[in-house]
Amino acid sequence: MLVTTPFALTIPHCADVSSEHWNIHLKKRTQQGKWEEVMSVEDESTSCYCLLDPFACHVLLDSFGTYALTGEPITDCAVKQLKVAVFGCMSCNSLDYNLRVYCVDNTPCAFQEVVSDERHQGGQLLEEPKLLHFKGNTFSLQISVLDIPPFLWRIKPFTACQEVPFSRVWSSNRQPLHCAFSLERYTPTTTQLSCKICIRQLKGHEQILQVQTSILESERETITFFAQEDSTFPAQTGPKAFKIPYSIRQRICATFDTPNAKGKDWQMLAQKNSINRNLSYFATQSSPSAVILNLWEARHQQDGDLDSLACALEEIGRTHTKLSNITESQLEEADLNYGRQNGL
Repeated sequence: MLVTTPFALTIPHCADVSSEHWNIHLKKRTQQGKWEEVMSVEDESTSCYCLLDPFACHVLLDSFGTYALTGEPITDCAVKQLKVAVFGCMSCNSLDYNLRVYCVDNTPCAFQEVVSDERHQGGQLLEEPKLLHFKGNTFSLQISVLDIPPFLWRIKPFTACQEVPFSRVWSSNRQPLHCAFSLERYTPTTTQLSCKICIRQLKGHEQILQVQTSILESERETITFFAQEDSTFPAQTGPKAFKIPYSIRQRICATFDTPNAKGKDWQMLAQKNSINRNLSYFATQSSPSAVILNLWEARHQQDGDLDSLACALEEIGRTHTKLSNITESQLEEADLNYGRQNGL
């Protein structure tokens, strides 16, 4: 199914992007279930546009379908970001206590899957997750429990240090990677647990998680990371998604779609919004400025920062309207008119 105006698809990724270390491609699944390549993110194309940001790839498309972003490391210096987190039981009715350490791709969906599984198991986050830079150098990952309080706790044999093969960490198409550690307290009166979790790649980086918790639910401090994590890539669509007010959008398009002798047109609008390559794609559109604004909206769904757009326009010198000065009632009226004109 074709659409009249290209729409933006945002795909989170965990690669520490660098053109000299990664080949990143966009693929589409055919009706036969096979994956065919659409383009490399570095390609020049008039049928599709890819803009790679540090944590997501924004794609402009003119047809619906199932798409995937794939990354192929070129060198051993290619890095992917892992999110490491430690969970424990909500309550403990015996002398045993289990810690579960997860290492997953740094994407919202990957960690949300862990959160969902742990909630079903009655688990609770014990420390705010951290990022680990994992290199494509084929070296394994080691996870260790350190600094267990002597005479209060002990760790069961053969579990203090666990090693995970490189291939299992690098491949993200499996179940969330985790290691379980079995601890035992000497007496029921011991309710506090403090230790360190060390996650390190051989000949690579390491990260330390500091655990300071109580095994009694009534004494445990709640980690409020989940609410923050949910807002990383808001999945809002339709009228709830962030949009540039329609009247402002109309003025920008009318101004910048018109060729200008001084070069103050849609190409400069693209440049001021850090769109510096594959401009031939926009040149084929009936309104290049509208497509550029679609891409800008996709990149700013989290912050809705109209000031940054206003600054770009003011630098060009074509408009001096401070978008942040528009009143809330004007925004609501503009959005209402936009909804009426687009059948929302």
